Amino acid sequence: MDTWTLRKGADKRLRAGHPWIYSNELSHSPKGLAPGAPVELRDAAGRFAARGYGHPGTLIAFRVLSRDEAEAEPMGAEGVLRRIRAAAALRRSLNLGAYSHRLVYGEADALPGLIVDRYRLETPPGDPPAQVFVAQAHTAGAERLLAGLPAVLAQLTEEETAGGLPDWAHSALLVRDDVRSRALEGLTEKGTRLLRECPAASEARLADLRIRVAGPGGAPLALAVNLSGGQKTGFFLDQSANVRLAASLAGNRLALRRAGGAPAGAAPVRVLDLFSYVGQWGAQLAAELAARGLAARVSLLDSSAAALEFAARNVSAQGAEAEPIRGDAMEMLTRLPAGGYDVVVCDPPAFIKSRKDTPTGAAAYVKLNAQALRLVAPGGLLVSCSCSSLLAEADFAAMLARAAEKAGRPEPAVRWVARGGPAPDHPLLAGFPEGHYLKCWVGVVT
Repeated sequence: MDTWTLRKGADKRLRAGHPWIYSNELSHSPKGLAPGAPVELRDAAGRFAARGYGHPGTLIAFRVLSRDEAEAEPMGAEGVLRRIRAAAALRRSLNLGAYSHRLVYGEADALPGLIVDRYRLETPPGDPPAQVFVAQAHTAGAERLLAGLPAVLAQLTEEETAGGLPDWAHSALLVRDDVRSRALEGLTEKGTRLLRECPAASEARLADLRIRVAGPGGAPLALAVNLSGGQKTGFFLDQSANVRLAASLAGNRLALRRAGGAPAGAAPVRVLDLFSYVGQWGAQLAAELAARGLAARVSLLDSSAAALEFAARNVSAQGAEAEPIRGDAMEMLTRLPAGGYDVVVCDPPAFIKSRKDTPTGAAAYVKLNAQALRLVAPGGLLVSCSCSSLLAEADFAAMLARAAEKAGRPEPAVRWVARGGPAPDHPLLAGFPEGHYLKCWVGVVT
């Protein structure tokens, strides 16, 4: 194992919990190391600081796996199994085991660059429980961990079987190497590789499976997804808590507004789900409203015809009317009726992917949210999100205030009643601000 040394004073962020070391913080050039190979890191005085893996050709030169000097091989099979066991135990303690969730979240689970999502499948009555693990390696070091992942997950699932979770015989493992950021590490985009299939998740079925998520009151809700070709690992698990929070608030508010008794044939609640993808927001809102005896019409706007097909199916399965609208959101918003929706969900892709994108990305957020606010009926709700890590929470708040002013609804015409972030299966490290990316605000519009 190579040993790298930090410059004097360069260990302050590391000691405070940050899991990265940049190349300019090293006392020497890290040339000659194979990308992703194990490295021991020492401070300027020669004292042990951490073990992890390095990359000689990237700005982030070192990523921490262990701060325990007694752990000699954190990238070995036992070290990886120990970390994934701890990650799984955390998720079980949060009552996530029965639903789809992120099992491994990179740096937060001491496995930097590695993502493993566990999708619980909705299976026919009488069939054994089944699941699909979807893994992504974003870095060269994480890529080295993939070869041993099947054995580690097999061990984990066999240990968990007593808790009623799927066994290894009914578990599939899919690796998705279609992440663009891999190019920064010198890795290729290989597409998808099914390392293991199971009866409920054969290769032919991966593009159309139903996964189990938590719905109203924690009741199971089944949603159709494409795990082999959809965005990210097939679904946006990080929004799960925000979706339930917003759905509960909307359900409470809209049910109270109609508590006096709606006349026969009253119009359904109008929901607009922007950038809908497979309709997670729209389907959850429809399910919540149905649980309160309210009919819903959900308009789903996305540029992908394939995603809209899934979204319409997921919304219709909740007993709501689905209205797919295909097109560019920025363009289509100007054609939709002002004040025409009781709930508008604005959950766009990241507009700020690098620091040079900040001015144009921030302007795009203002424009988008101003248009979204224009569409909310008086008394309705706006759910606004951003997954741009370079847009800080304070800047997100300032953006919403500018959008409200531009929409002709300056505050307090919009009162923000709830805020959210990544779901509990996406834990945060306080000393790692780069991992704080997801913002979600829910506002009541008057």
